[in-house]
Amino acid sequence: MYAQKKPDKVNPEEEKLARWTTCRLSGERLAPPVCADEMGSLYNKSAVVAGLLSKSLPPSLAHISSLRHLIDLKLEPSQQSGQEATKNGATAGSFQMNNGTSFACPLTGLPMNGRYRFSALKKSGHVISEKALKEVPAAVEELVGGKWAQEDVLPLNGAPEEVQQLREHMLLQRAAAKAKKERKKAGKLQAASGDIVAGATCVVPVEHGQAADAAGATGAAGRKRSDTEVSSLAEEKAQVKKFKATETAPKLASKAVWASIFTSSRPEEKETYGCRALSSRGLA
Repeated sequence: MYAQKKPDKVNPEEEKLARWTTCRLSGERLAPPVCADEMGSLYNKSAVVAGLLSKSLPPSLAHISSLRHLIDLKLEPSQQSGQEATKNGATAGSFQMNNGTSFACPLTGLPMNGRYRFSALKKSGHVISEKALKEVPAAVEELVGGKWAQEDVLPLNGAPEEVQQLREHMLLQRAAAKAKKERKKAGKLQAASGDIVAGATCVVPVEHGQAADAAGATGAAGRKRSDTEVSSLAEEKAQVKKFKATETAPKLASKAVWASIFTSSRPEEKETYGCRALSSRGLA
């Protein structure tokens, strides 16, 4: 009789309804604009934008780093009010799943209250019940303005197993996008380096720190080089003089005797070093 009173348990129906009617981040009632992340959770977009700007998103929402990770949803307002629900047999003290729902399927009219499965089409953002996707696909095409694929369907507030699969799919997609971006960046760098090598030119330094055009500098350097070579050859030819033996004679030596030693003083004689050796010995 003195048993301690157990804490009140959370009604699972109420918890389910809260997931469909309130923002997962702020806890406030869902109000347009509404968005969903890549795992199907619902948010007020203003709350997510404020969290991104202030960098105050909780660790559980670390997968949302920018608005491109969100899908803007197009929701159909619900036509059923609380008064209509009470008229159908609901009492003021009883919990009704239809009470408080703000949105419904635009094709079937089913309320977004947790009893029915809903999905969002990623490309268009329309939120449609699973019943409409299965039973009236043609009407769905007319609503979204074209054909839709099963890969474009994002389950909202799915079961834990579905959320885990969506998380793994999200991680794989992001890893593939990152690898593709790195390959594209590496290709651009390689192409840029190839262009630099192909268009590399020689820069000739100019006095007073002036830079010359690459192509013009190359041509000017070539012309300057050829003119310099010609002038240097002309100077060498001008500096080279015909050898005269008398100019190298010692001070006390007779120039005639000194010149007789060299063949340049006797151009009529054509003899080699060996012949001169024989003639100097009187053997010739």
